[in-house]
Formats: sequence, C-alpha cells, structure tokens
Amino acid sequence: MIRNKTSCICFVIIMTAVLTAGCGSKKAVDSVETPGITTESETAAGNLEKAMIQEDSAEEEGQEGPGATESSESLELDNRAEAFAEKIQEAIADRDLESLADLLRYPCSFISMDKETIVFEKREDLIKLNPDMVFGDDLMIAVANVDTGSLNTIEKNIVLGEGESKITFQSNEDGSFGIIEIKE
Repeated sequence: MIRNKTSCICFVIIMTAVLTAGCGSKKAVDSVETPGITTESETAAGNLEKAMIQEDSAEEEGQEGPGATESSESLELDNRAEAFAEKIQEAIADRDLESLADLLRYPCSFISMDKETIVFEKREDLIKLNPDMVFGDDLMIAVANVDTGSLNTIEKNIVLGEGESKITFQSNEDGSFGIIEIKE
C-alpha cells in the first residue's frame, strides 16, 4: 500500500515537472507581459508541492494531516482485517476445523459445491462435518492465492477468495472479525 502511494506521488511529481518544463517558454513570456498574475498550472504545482511536503512531515510525525483520525482508524481496520485473513488462510491450509470454527460468527452459512446451504448455528455444527466437505481444493486454492494486503471489500463485507470459492467476513460490533459465509 505504501509502495502504491509512493509510486503515485512520484508519478505526479514527474508529470508536473514535464508539464511545467513544456510550458516553460510560455511562462517566461506570460511573466514578462503580466507580472503578478499566477497561472493555473503554477497554482496547481504549488498546491501539489505543499500537499506533498505536509504529507511527508505528517508521516514522520505519525499523523496524516487533517483527516488523521479517519485515516488512522481505516489503517487500523485494514491491518486487523489483514491479520484476520491470514488466520483464515492458516486454518484453511492446515485443514483445521477447530481453528476455523473459532473464526466463525454464528450463525454462519456454508454453501457446498452442490449449492446446498448449511447454516452453522454453533461451533459443534462445523466441527462434526467431514473436513473434505469443507476444505475442497477450489476453496483452498482460492484462499491461498489471495494477497491479504489487498482484500476485496463489498459494502461491510470483506471477501477472501477468487471466483466461486470464497470466504466472506465482516467486523463485529466489538471490533473483532467473524466469518459469515463460506462458499466452496
């Protein structure tokens, strides 16, 4: 995420430099003819530079400017969601029904490969199932291939998996996470 942010900032700086260099001769003519008038490109470049300086100083201080509270909360939520997704990946990779049962929010829906829906009302409902029924190849591959640093979010739900097979989880009222649907 930081690499993407840094890449975007570098791209904007380069584009600003190219546009400023390309308009350099016009700027010189404009400044001679109309002293004291600032062009839109000069204003935009100045604003961009100020914003980048503020962002750099805010990062050094551990804050993120005017929206620091919202950004910090969002970043914390992202980090917790990423950690939860990694727990799911570990439980799936180990084919561990006990660990997976600890990650569910009850009631939880399980949709099998045959499109049969089973609702787990309590922990024991999942544990009594055959692990082969829950840990199908498609689900294991779909979950293992997900980069937890870039999770898909659909409304309040976070989706772990690609294609038909996926696990959907969401934040609980207490700030923890729980799996609400497993689709094999």
